[in-house]
Amino acid sequence: MTIACEWNETVVAVEVSAEASLDDLKAAIACELNDAAETGSLVVRKDGKALGTTEARSTGATSSVASTLGALGIADGDLLTVGRASASANANEATRATRPDGTAVDPVGMMREFRASSQLMTQLRTRDAAMASAIEREDVEAFQNRMREFQKRADDLRRAEAEEMALMHADPFDVEAQKKIEEAIRRENVQHNLEMAMDETPEVFGQVVMLYVDAEVNGTPLKAFVDSGAQMTIMSVSFARKCGLERLIDHRFQGMAKGVGTQKIIGRVHQAPMKLSGHFVPTAITVLEQEQEMDFILGLDMLRRHQCCIDLKRNVLMIGSVGAELPFLGEGDIGKQPFFDEKAPAEAAPAEAAPAPAAAPNAPSSSNVDESKVEQLMSLGFTRAQVIEALQATGGNQELAGALLFGG
Repeated sequence: MTIACEWNETVVAVEVSAEASLDDLKAAIACELNDAAETGSLVVRKDGKALGTTEARSTGATSSVASTLGALGIADGDLLTVGRASASANANEATRATRPDGTAVDPVGMMREFRASSQLMTQLRTRDAAMASAIEREDVEAFQNRMREFQKRADDLRRAEAEEMALMHADPFDVEAQKKIEEAIRRENVQHNLEMAMDETPEVFGQVVMLYVDAEVNGTPLKAFVDSGAQMTIMSVSFARKCGLERLIDHRFQGMAKGVGTQKIIGRVHQAPMKLSGHFVPTAITVLEQEQEMDFILGLDMLRRHQCCIDLKRNVLMIGSVGAELPFLGEGDIGKQPFFDEKAPAEAAPAEAAPAPAAAPNAPSSSNVDESKVEQLMSLGFTRAQVIEALQATGGNQELAGALLFGG
């Protein structure tokens, strides 16, 4: 059969038998190119995939692949691309080579390569602590055992899928079989999407460092979590006590905060001295009853009030009201982040919705509400009845009434 081979934008035709080996094809290509170099350094690819890769990895070898061209799926008239493997590429192939039982041919080299990738080690610590521990301890036996387990699990999965497919295709018109076929196709699409993401955007599998800044509230230093998705700036009652703000909590502004889960709001500190980047910025804080993972959340209300801008390119929080900026803290400064856990469904995080304050004493009736406030809130698309009710519930506070209306 005749095979077209592309080498450095040059196409040559090679006559070989379908029973010839891959090494025979490489030798024929080298002759056509008048290349006296060793044929073992040539890499032949079909549809972008290097031929003989699977066989080489299973034996730990990097050349002398014995499969026939016919067995490799090469047919008459195929177009193959030919290149030369670098010494480093061959070394990497040898390092990553595995045996049929899944164990590494060079476990020490493979563990060394894994340790060199901080991103890979981060993923392993999250998803497979035993494997990460074995690599960090350079425990060859434990590493090989995990590799065997992976291979056995993969073999069992492939066997189960093959048996399931055989049952499904025994009667493809059966309703249950159709459902299983549909589910199998869906799983295949999901797996393809995962592999594509890991290949093209591997950074999305790393943990994102949340946005924290150094701050002080009433003289107490803290790490404030910047969250533009939280409608209100919040803290727990225990941290309010630590900051000496418990005496200023207005218990008339009680309610329920709803977000990912719910928490009871016990009140509000209408103005607290908060220090950002050496500047004092007055801050209103909603106080929650229960403990939370973050001591303090700087929400959208204060971000808007102080004209803040989250600049991720420069990694700073710009505070427009005082003309200052504050760098976001690095992962080492924050410590362990409790906000997200990939191993289990996320627990109820601190509520991020606007509180629904209880009606304050002596709330204004519809006859004595400020008409200018009513008109401004009605211009946002709310009815007069809704606006008056919100103003009555918040003691005439236009800002809180607006938050209550938008929060539903």
